[in-house]
Amino acid sequence: MKTNKVRIVDLGRGPQIEGHRLTVMDIFYYLHRGYDFDFIHQAMPSLSREEFDAVLEYVKEHHEELVEEDRRVDEWQKRAIEEQHARGGIFAPSDENLTTEQRVQRLREKMLLMRAGKNGANRLD
Repeated sequence: MKTNKVRIVDLGRGPQIEGHRLTVMDIFYYLHRGYDFDFIHQAMPSLSREEFDAVLEYVKEHHEELVEEDRRVDEWQKRAIEEQHARGGIFAPSDENLTTEQRVQRLREKMLLMRAGKNGANRLD
């Protein structure tokens, strides 16, 4: 029985499993947070055990740089969320005192205002 060795390659998106769209960072995110193969496989059903083992080997060899990349990604995501909240509108944090119906009504009102602006209802010519 012939088996193909799973390789980790970099095609410009960072290290990834050859022939697969999953990157090492996709899997490392879960590994770094303590999840095992069974959990990760549920989240990524196309990931085989052999591919997972190849990623584990890569992680052993590049652990520190992957930890640093994970930290940078987390930092970037937190900044992006803060910027969205600062812009307000639909990105503003929700008021926890509102009922679901009140939140839905507010969202409907915002959507109507956005549509009115896009269909020319606010044009002055």
